[in-house]
Amino acid sequence: MSPQNRMRVVLHIGASKCGSSAIQAYLALNSGALADRGVIVPDTDLSLGGDVTGEQIWFIENSLRENGGRAIKSAALDLLSEARRRGCETLVLSAENICNTPYLATLFAGAFEGCDVAVVFYVRRQDDFLISSWQQWNLKRFDSLEAFLHQRVGRDARWLAMISPWADAFGDAAIRVRPFARDRLFNRDVIDDFFHILNLSQDGLQPLRQTANPSFDDSLARLAHRARDVFDGPHDNRFYDTMAGLLGKSALKKGSASSLLDLDTRRDIYAAYADENATLLSRFLPDLDGPLFPPPAPSDVIEQSESERLSEELAMLTRAVYALAMRLDRAAS
Repeated sequence: MSPQNRMRVVLHIGASKCGSSAIQAYLALNSGALADRGVIVPDTDLSLGGDVTGEQIWFIENSLRENGGRAIKSAALDLLSEARRRGCETLVLSAENICNTPYLATLFAGAFEGCDVAVVFYVRRQDDFLISSWQQWNLKRFDSLEAFLHQRVGRDARWLAMISPWADAFGDAAIRVRPFARDRLFNRDVIDDFFHILNLSQDGLQPLRQTANPSFDDSLARLAHRARDVFDGPHDNRFYDTMAGLLGKSALKKGSASSLLDLDTRRDIYAAYADENATLLSRFLPDLDGPLFPPPAPSDVIEQSESERLSEELAMLTRAVYALAMRLDRAAS
């Protein structure tokens, strides 16, 4: 097959907490319009004809657990064959957990041999990533934020180590590393950035009507950690969903600053990853001005005393109880 006729395959492999939910929601919302243009978004099982949510996260997860990933390559080969039969020009796969398993790079390289592959990898400053990771998953697993950081700083969010197997499998030219920071994103938006770097048109596509996977308020995260026995596991979000249903927008984070880490801790985390980030920058983003990420600044931190934190938690609990009481009154009337 000549280069100009080769199918293009986009592998959006992550990282987690770097705008993946927004990209996936947009792909799902516009999957029909994209298909009309020859851009196919597979369904949740990495096939065609099922439910399209813009991602294949749980198919990847379950296959890795149940059969070591063998079903992934088989599904990818079947998908490629069917996409070619339909005259597809571009396939877009998205699952942020892909980047956590290095040997998937060689698996996908074998499945998509002969295709024009682009591997898209968004990265986030590690102190911000660790805060988000704590709120999403790890407050359910660790006794304290300090214990989590002690165990995971230097192990999680090693972006260079995570992308290197993909560069080895597909070549550096196939890799699209993008800093997940508004001032580094095209139009300051991760969806616009994703489509821009892949040269995919958004003309006539529908915008998202609401934020995908918004971050929760620090007070709600602290409350969740106090009651972490209510969670069945790191992916159980029923507590957050219930509280968001009661509290509405007051459950959500306002702005990007956080009270969960002080400035000195943020700077220590930044320093722990500095050398790897510099190597990543020089290898994959040589034309980017400045460091990969700006260093932590006072504006990233909300300074609060323990009494101020407790006061905010109590206020949030009071609002939740009041909202629940009002809901019960309306149901009884």
